[in-house]
Amino acid sequence: MIGSTTKNNGYSEIVDKESLEEELKNEFGSEELELEPIKDGSFVLTVKDTNRKYYINSDKTVISSENILEINNIEELKTFRDDVNNGNTYEGKVVLLTTDITLDGEWIPIGKYNNTSTNPDDVINRCFKGIFDGKFHKINNLSINSTEKAKGLFALVKDGTVKNIGIESGNISGYSTVGGLVGYAYDDAKITNCYNKATIIITDRYAGGIVGYAKNNVSIENCYNTGTITTELSSIGGICGELNNSKISNCYNMENITGMATEANFLGGVTSNIVGNCTIINSYSAATVSSINQSLSTYTGAIIGRVDDADISTIIENNYFLENTVNGGNGINVIEGTKSKSSDEMKEIYNILGNKFKEDTNIINNGYPILFWQ
Repeated sequence: MIGSTTKNNGYSEIVDKESLEEELKNEFGSEELELEPIKDGSFVLTVKDTNRKYYINSDKTVISSENILEINNIEELKTFRDDVNNGNTYEGKVVLLTTDITLDGEWIPIGKYNNTSTNPDDVINRCFKGIFDGKFHKINNLSINSTEKAKGLFALVKDGTVKNIGIESGNISGYSTVGGLVGYAYDDAKITNCYNKATIIITDRYAGGIVGYAKNNVSIENCYNTGTITTELSSIGGICGELNNSKISNCYNMENITGMATEANFLGGVTSNIVGNCTIINSYSAATVSSINQSLSTYTGAIIGRVDDADISTIIENNYFLENTVNGGNGINVIEGTKSKSSDEMKEIYNILGNKFKEDTNIINNGYPILFWQ
């Protein structure tokens, strides 16, 4: 059977390409197979005679038909959402989006983090623990207007993966912990190859273009934001609102970050604040970061607003920002591992950001570097 080795999280595993080829040969012989590749290295295998499917993830984990849910339209997306919100975590399962979706009316997020709760693991909350693979499809018209916390396409993701999906348009407002893709991600969650173009406004704290709040070994990688983000209080970042013992790599932000607070602002082109053992590498911001009350801009940074109680093993390396974009200058807290560059220089940093970036040869990002999957 494909992926006969089982991991603790319920997924089966193929060790390498040769093992996969051998298992396919042993399992199917001469049966006709259809392989659908996905840009991130994953693919869907369909046995055409039986229509049985296998999802082979980019890390070579394998999930078979009984644990695969395909979403083909908005009603199926809502049904999946309601199933999660009724307590199905989808642990050990993969959800595949087969088409672009245009939402109608106000969106209720996938998962719940109750306003009265201060612990995401409280029994009243609902989280997603599976793999959601958008297969590089788009969500249009993500509309949320709420006075509650944890808003986004997903509200709460624990030890799960959201990947290969873009928020193409929308307006999201909430109280706190708001992201275009995920409001609150924690405990080994992975957010990969995603983007946000929706406008985000919060009245309290913790908002990011991709994730509102990330805690405990969350990985946000290969993502970008081009949606404006505004707070009436504090703690917003182009990629993640606050990063707590987690990692951001190979990400970029292109849109304005604005703090309206009359008290201290924590604002950053990538994240507002880092706590504990964090990593921010190979990322950039070409956006304006501004405090309406500039006397309160101590914690306003082009990449990171503040480094709060960072662990000695924290890594901040190879990050760049467009010069004069922090309240008209470079900010007073240019953190080591971040460096300003002119517009012309920024357009050439694809050479030094690493292999996840490439040159914007078709000028889809005003000439600034884009990700390998764009």
